[in-house]
Amino acid sequence: MIRCCIVVKKIMKKLEKLNLNILKNKKWYHQRFDGCPLFISFIANAEVRKEKRKPKGTEADVRVCFFESGSGDWYLDMKDVRRGANAIVKLAKKDPNISKKLLRAWKKDEDKFQKFYAIEFPKVNLNELDDNKLLSLWKKQLFLGLNRFTSSSVIDHFALGTDEMIDGMLKKELKGKFKSESEFTRVFSIATAPVHQSFINLAEIDLLKILLGKSKETLKQYQNRYYWTKNNYFIAQNLSIKHFQDEIKAWKKSNKDLNEELRRIEQTPVLNKKLKLELFKEYKFSRLLKTLLKVSEDFTYWQDERKRATYHNIDIGTKVLTEIGRRVGYSLLELKNANGYEIETIIKKGSPTRKELRYRNKQNVFIWIERGFYPATGDEMNKIKNIVLGKKKMSDVQDFRGLSASTGKAIGRVKIVRSATEIRKVKQGDILVAVMTRPDYVMAMKKAAAIVTNEGGITSHAAIVSRELGIPCIIGTKIATEVLKDGDLVEVNANHGWVRKLIKNK
Repeated sequence: MIRCCIVVKKIMKKLEKLNLNILKNKKWYHQRFDGCPLFISFIANAEVRKEKRKPKGTEADVRVCFFESGSGDWYLDMKDVRRGANAIVKLAKKDPNISKKLLRAWKKDEDKFQKFYAIEFPKVNLNELDDNKLLSLWKKQLFLGLNRFTSSSVIDHFALGTDEMIDGMLKKELKGKFKSESEFTRVFSIATAPVHQSFINLAEIDLLKILLGKSKETLKQYQNRYYWTKNNYFIAQNLSIKHFQDEIKAWKKSNKDLNEELRRIEQTPVLNKKLKLELFKEYKFSRLLKTLLKVSEDFTYWQDERKRATYHNIDIGTKVLTEIGRRVGYSLLELKNANGYEIETIIKKGSPTRKELRYRNKQNVFIWIERGFYPATGDEMNKIKNIVLGKKKMSDVQDFRGLSASTGKAIGRVKIVRSATEIRKVKQGDILVAVMTRPDYVMAMKKAAAIVTNEGGITSHAAIVSRELGIPCIIGTKIATEVLKDGDLVEVNANHGWVRKLIKNK
């Protein structure tokens, strides 16, 4: 364990100064979610780390995240994204099994982390640990988490950097074979559909089986397995039995054929695979295109497993940090504004201070590069924000386009969701608009007539869930949350990939 701690300490340190020129003249990819520096740092620290398992070029040179009141605005340098995507494409040209090999490369560390979460940690009584053992436990979580999540940059760069490439390859290879754009969109949707069940769907399947009397599992046993499924990068939610009882009540009130609903959810990935095989028989795609679609398939599964592990990590981390905070006199909220590697200096030296962490809580930015991390607040943070964001001016745009992730058309009122705390404002038939969606948005997504996002690719959460729900979805518009306002009446045409304002809400 000591050796592991030394390795962790060498990997990432706080930088006293940073040349902000490294942030200039970049095109940024923006994601938004509920988050805090502490839990985001697990991913950020891992993504900028170079290691032998990562194909050269797939690591991130820089990650930037602005935090305010429990929300995180995450920025990826598109140069990193394109370089990483191109690195995987280059390997895919030589080896059609590249995605399987990459998954195997991380399997041992993924299993170690899962063993820690499911077997080792539940046996630990935090109150009985002395201070040194408690610190060692935190360091172990850091070490296991870092090794488990270093695949993140490989996954994200491919997912975000190949959407337009795959779209272009499909259009080129299918040129002249369709009478309309909507026919192509349907083929695109089939070709890029996931063939694995997400952990959210598995939880829904198991709950429906309990409701329909098709499972011997009790609701208490179910709760023990799935209490963490509404976690996010800011909060760990220990879902109660009552929460799941309320979900069962909602199913009963839905007026849906629940047996048919269970069958639909269970069979969706099976049907996707069948349709995809039929598509491959009907059209003779190139070897590279089929390989990239297979990589996308595997990475969608890998991405979902990473998300599951992230939620587990937040569950464990919240419990350990709560105990650490109790002993050193810091609140959990204060500790959430630290980078994971600052917890040791907080315990040993009281640095950063509670005052500094409370100040960070108002607004702060973290920058991660391979040699360390750099936090900033106040005027310096504003300077960094101006460098990254520039001074955007949005004209009175009436319509815009994106990538069709799920076909169909819908007309409805816009509801912009910027955080999981806002999902309740989405009513049946609304158009859900977000920078990107997360698993904790699913309740709102089920009510929406259509989904529109600024960002996201063919393996994004919005793309996958919209296909499962069978509702129109347009991703990657870049500007939806800036152009639209709550209450705008819009038409979403996912057959052709455009959104049009019908009535502007003043």
